Amino acid sequence: MIRFFHQIRQRLITDNKFSKYLLYAIGEILLVVIGILIALQLDSWKNEERDREKERYYLNSIKTSIDLSQDELERVINDAELISSAADTLFLLLSYEKYALLQGDFLDSLLFTASDYSQISLNDGGIQEVLGTGSLDIIRDDQIRLILASWDERIHKIRKYEGETVTLGLDYTEYLREYINASRWVLDSSSIVIPEKRTKLLTDPNLRNYLSRIAGVHNMMFERYSDERKLLDSLKTLIDKKLLK
Repeated sequence: MIRFFHQIRQRLITDNKFSKYLLYAIGEILLVVIGILIALQLDSWKNEERDREKERYYLNSIKTSIDLSQDELERVINDAELISSAADTLFLLLSYEKYALLQGDFLDSLLFTASDYSQISLNDGGIQEVLGTGSLDIIRDDQIRLILASWDERIHKIRKYEGETVTLGLDYTEYLREYINASRWVLDSSSIVIPEKRTKLLTDPNLRNYLSRIAGVHNMMFERYSDERKLLDSLKTLIDKKLLK
């Protein structure tokens, strides 16, 4: 084909038909340009198809991460609520001097539940794959990208407050050491609180201060965990809609 066009060009030049040659040259250039444009368009279609395949892969991977994380979020939400409730209940009973109600296992349960803490372990491999590979732009939905883009910042804040709950829980446990004797469990005693120190413990303002702080920080964690669960629920809904298109 190239030889055929070359022969036509040579014949036009030989016959001194410059105007026809010029038109032919322009036509030849247009054919080349059209060929390039078609090649570029085909390449663009291939790239677009490849990006859409990647997008579907990432969306499915993110959806799997959300599914795996929901049970873990449910666990820490329940933990935070339980710890906050125990600390708040004990704080109120002490504030209203309902000491007679604080006996045996009931007192022990409130004291030690308030000392607990929980840390979330999210299965966010699909989300981290998108963020770590810089592939966020492949996802076309603005709402999905916005939620994913703020993921690390949100988890960082949760980790920060979780660190506060751990420190507070350890400090509170250390505080209780003066008033309890764990070996009393072995002796089947009514409470592990040392009887001679029971009144001092229950009337100590420091105990109420600890309980107030514990109730507050775990209530805040309950709200943060709950907000994250709602956000992941909405993210999953957006992804499902996107995958159905």
